[in-house]
Amino acid sequence: MCGIAGIVAESISSHHRVMLRHMTDAIAHRGPDGEGHKYFKRCALGHRRLAIVDLSGGEQPMLASDNQVAVTFNGEIYGYQDCRRELHDYPYKTQSDTEVILALYDRYDTDALKHLPGMFAFAIWDDRKQLLFCARDRFGEKPLYYAMGKGGEFLFASEIKGILASGLVEPTLDNKAIARFLQRQCVSAGQSIYANIKALPPGHYLRYREGLVEVVRYWSPPEVDTDIDGEEAVEQFRALLLKAVRRELVADVPVGAFLSGGLDSSTICLLASLLTSDLRSFSFDFEGDHSEITYARTAAKAYGTQHVELAAQGISIIDQLWRMQRVYDEPFADSSNIPTYLLCGEARQHVKVILTGDGGDELFGGYGWYKPLLWMQKEGRIGLLRWVAARVVNRLGHLARVPGAVARELRIMGLGYGRQYSSLLDAHRGQMAIFEQHDLAQLGLSEEHSTCISQTTNAPATMDDVLRSDVEDYMPADILTKIDRASMAHGLELRAPFLDVEFASFCLSLPYCLKVSTSEDKIILRQAFSAQWPVSIRSRNKQGFGAPIARWLQNPSIRELERSVLRDPSAPIFKVLSYHGTQQILLRNNLMQRWTLLVLAVWLTPR
Repeated sequence: MCGIAGIVAESISSHHRVMLRHMTDAIAHRGPDGEGHKYFKRCALGHRRLAIVDLSGGEQPMLASDNQVAVTFNGEIYGYQDCRRELHDYPYKTQSDTEVILALYDRYDTDALKHLPGMFAFAIWDDRKQLLFCARDRFGEKPLYYAMGKGGEFLFASEIKGILASGLVEPTLDNKAIARFLQRQCVSAGQSIYANIKALPPGHYLRYREGLVEVVRYWSPPEVDTDIDGEEAVEQFRALLLKAVRRELVADVPVGAFLSGGLDSSTICLLASLLTSDLRSFSFDFEGDHSEITYARTAAKAYGTQHVELAAQGISIIDQLWRMQRVYDEPFADSSNIPTYLLCGEARQHVKVILTGDGGDELFGGYGWYKPLLWMQKEGRIGLLRWVAARVVNRLGHLARVPGAVARELRIMGLGYGRQYSSLLDAHRGQMAIFEQHDLAQLGLSEEHSTCISQTTNAPATMDDVLRSDVEDYMPADILTKIDRASMAHGLELRAPFLDVEFASFCLSLPYCLKVSTSEDKIILRQAFSAQWPVSIRSRNKQGFGAPIARWLQNPSIRELERSVLRDPSAPIFKVLSYHGTQQILLRNNLMQRWTLLVLAVWLTPR
C-alpha cells in the first residue's frame, strides 16, 4: 500500500513541483518507506511507498521501457505472477506488481482493467497521448480523489488532505454530502464532503485530457445464477476462498490477521493458519457487553496463532474523536473506527500486513437488517403495507406476530409498522437511515437518496439487490473507508480475502437463499467451514465490531464537549445546521443521532 498524488497542468512549473511535494508530504503516513516524483512537461506524479513486495526494486513512480509512460500505484495486485507469465514478452526491469500494470496498459490500454486483479488506485500518465488515466478497484478498497485547481490544473491524491495540501483548491462544503452523512454516518463512495473535490467511484476509471474529465464504469457485479446446485456451490466456495487467502499471504514482510472471534475473521484465521506458520492474530477487548475477547481467545488457541490483545482501558475517547477528524478528512461516525484505528496501531508494532474478514457480511448476508427485511417480504408487507424504518428508540408498533429472533432484531433496528415502502430496496434505504427526511428538513437540509445501485434485472428489487446495494454503497463508503484510513494512518496494509475478485464475483452470483433466511445468516459460510470452527464460535450470532457509544456519551469529558460544540449557538456546526432544529433533535436522546451530530460538530470545529 502507498499514497499517490499528481498534477496535470498546461506546463509544470517549479511552483507545481513544490505543490506536489506538499501533497505527498501530507500523505506520508501511507508510505513511510520511501518517496518518489516524476516530472513531464504537463504532468507531475508523486508517490509515498510502503514496501511489501520486491522491497529493493519497486520504487515509484515507475517508468515504462520507452520512458513515455509512467504509473503511480497504491494497492496490491494479487497473483501478479500469473499476469507476468501471460505478458512474458514485456521488457520487465523489476519483480514488482507495479510493473505488471504498465505491461497490461501497454497491451490492452484501458481494457487492462479487465485483466487486473487485486485492490488498487493508480494513475498512468501517457506522454505520447498527453493523457492521464486513473482507475479504482472494483469494490473501492483503495481511495482516489480528484479536483480542478485554481489555475485550471487537474489534481488527484489518495486522500483529500493530499489535494488540500497543494493550496490549489479552496474547498466548498456540499450540503448534499452532509445530508448523506447524517443519514448513513458516512459520505457516499462516489462523492466527498466537498462539492469541488470528487471521489472516483469503485469500479470506475477516469481519463483526463485537454481540460476534459471522462469517468467510465468498467465493472458491475455479475448476474445472479439461480440454477446453481447448492452442494456444488459450497465446494466451489471453499476452494475459491482457500485460493484467495493463499494469494493474499504473499509478501516479503510478516503477515498477521485480525481476529474478533466472529465467523468471518475466524474463517480467515483458520485458512491462514493452515497455509503459514507463526501467524500472529490481533483482537481489541471492549469492556462489558461489547467484549468478544473470549471467542477470540478460543479461536486463537484452536488455530495456534500468536495472539495479541489490546484492551480498551485507559483510552481517551475525546482525544480519539479529535484524532479521527484528521485521519478521515471527512465526518465519519461509524464508532468502530476508533477501536479499528487503535488496533491497527498495535498490529503495526508487530507486522506490516494484516488479513481481515471485511466484506463477509455483505457477500454472505451477515448483517442483522437482512432477516427483518425477509420476514416483512414473506408477510407481504413490502409494497403493500406499512412499516417504519426509523432508528428511533422505543418507537415501535405491535410485534406480537413476529418470530422471536427477528423481533429482537426489529427492536434493535427500530422497525415497526406505520410507513409504506414501494420495494425491498426502498425499505432497506429507509432502514439504514439515522436521520429521516423530516429530520433533515428540521435540521435545515434536504434529503436525496443515492441511485448508483445495480439491480439484477428490470424486475422489482429483490433481496439480491439489497445485498448488492450494500456491496456497492455501504461497504465502500463505510467499511472500506474505515479500514483504509485507520490502517494507512499507521503505515499498515490491510487485505480482505473475501474481496478477492474471483471469490467475491462468485459470491455475488449466488442467490440470496444460499446466504440468508428469516432464521439464519451466512448460510453458505457455515456449510463450508463450521465443522472446522470451535463449538462456541459455531453457534454464535453476529455481534459486530461495535463500540459502546452509550457509555462514551455518558463520559463527563464527552458531555462537556457536547455542550461546547452542539449546545453553544455560536458553534461552527450552526453555520450548516439549524440551531433550533438541532436542539429539538437532541432532546430525543437518540444515541445514534447524538453521536452522529457530535462527530459532525467536532469535524467542523477547528483545532
